[in-house]
Amino acid sequence: MGSRSDMAKQTSRRSFLGISAMGLVAAVSPESIRPMAALTGSANPMTPDKPEISVRVTAGDERYAAAPPVSWRPAAGTSSVDAVELNPSKKFQAILGFGGAFTDGTCYTFNRLRPAEREKLFHELFHPSEMGLSTGRICVGSSDYSTKVYSFDEGEPDPEMKRFSIDHDREYILPMLRQAREANPDLFLFRLRGALLAG
Repeated sequence: MGSRSDMAKQTSRRSFLGISAMGLVAAVSPESIRPMAALTGSANPMTPDKPEISVRVTAGDERYAAAPPVSWRPAAGTSSVDAVELNPSKKFQAILGFGGAFTDGTCYTFNRLRPAEREKLFHELFHPSEMGLSTGRICVGSSDYSTKVYSFDEGEPDPEMKRFSIDHDREYILPMLRQAREANPDLFLFRLRGALLAG
């Protein structure tokens, strides 16, 4: 087995984005991982009589290593260990919403899905009857999760913004934002500028 540094050299940002996207799809669309489960012999569909959840370890030197399955079960009385308890009747500060980032890499990956799969995924992610993600961060120009470095006004200083163009975003970023808004018209989008160097 190679060292950690050897594995790090073999993993590019693009492969990381691909693996992350597959994980996202798998998390919200169990049907999409059935072929992988069949290949690895680890299929354990969750049913009322067998509510097991497959666990995979991706830390350290282990890559997609099987771990003992865990099971959902109703809580029985008071837990003897620390636990997180959800009480919808007890409210504190207002929350704008929960969501993620629509980076160039994210939208590029979403755009590569087949339309029917992407529509189902967006419904499960954004529709109020499903996960209901309701906020999204967008980048003005490239970020550290982009397929290439770009801005909306490339070249020498252009104070009059004569070269300003959002053509890069028209290919797949804007269509993904529109489709997410179709699934949840109340999706709140906010921007982050200069993400490539500013964080």
